[in-house]
Amino acid sequence: MQLFLGFCILINRSLLKFFYFPMKKILGILFFTLLLVPSQNVLAERPEKIFEKEVRPTIKAIREEVKPTISAIREQTRESIKLTITANPSIKPWEIRKEMKEERKGLIEEIKNQIKEKIKALRFNARLTGRITEIGGNYIKVSDNKEGKTYQVNITERTQLRRRFWGKSSLSEFSVGDEVNVIGRFTDETRSTIEAVLIRNLSIQKRWGVFFGEVLSKEGNILTIKTINRGEIKVYGADGTKIINRREESISFNNIEVGHRVRVKGVWDRTLREIKETDEIKDFSLPPTPTKTLTPTKTE
Repeated sequence: MQLFLGFCILINRSLLKFFYFPMKKILGILFFTLLLVPSQNVLAERPEKIFEKEVRPTIKAIREEVKPTISAIREQTRESIKLTITANPSIKPWEIRKEMKEERKGLIEEIKNQIKEKIKALRFNARLTGRITEIGGNYIKVSDNKEGKTYQVNITERTQLRRRFWGKSSLSEFSVGDEVNVIGRFTDETRSTIEAVLIRNLSIQKRWGVFFGEVLSKEGNILTIKTINRGEIKVYGADGTKIINRREESISFNNIEVGHRVRVKGVWDRTLREIKETDEIKDFSLPPTPTKTLTPTKTE
């Protein structure tokens, strides 16, 4: 009986080493492998956000799925060793360790296979550049520039829509004929449907800038200004646009006149040559610069 108890203690200690340390190594390998999945670096996000959104939940999910396999193999190993000890009380401890080592190889191989399948499912295997042929409520259809094949690109709450210069965009800005980059995962066997994680619209060339120019025309809340380097640009005034004079005093849009020199800050659309998201308009011609007048001198 004492010999049997001694064997049980030895088995429990060995099992702890057997199951704990390999799993610790495997989860460490899994973590660093997931960081190398070639897709997150194009999402224009910080590494900590990528870890929070993609890596951490995936590691947790894989760990939960692997647990039943580990528990089943652990229980099977315990039963196998107990039966071996009962059938052969004179068995040596080193023989038990050798048997456990062999079974550990099988466990590690099985867990590796599960992890490989999970990592394979995480990879973004769909990448294409093409032109939009159709726009729906939560999808676009894109004709590939190379093959001419048309793909349906589904848009979810996790899909990032970007402009050419990586500014945030929306589906309402997209138009049929726009050229786009798409990165995502194929969701069907024919590889014609993509769940997108990133859609970059190369035709929407918008970026924030500052422009100086002279007002050429004024229609309602729209100014046409002539800039030095960018030619003529249309400027749209809005309710949130800050309008000031050269003294930094607030004025109204009606105070701006043709011929005034202005500075405009906002998001510039290079293709349409217009600024619709106007942050500020500064009129350097207001208030008018006082002119000196000659006063006649009295002569006696």
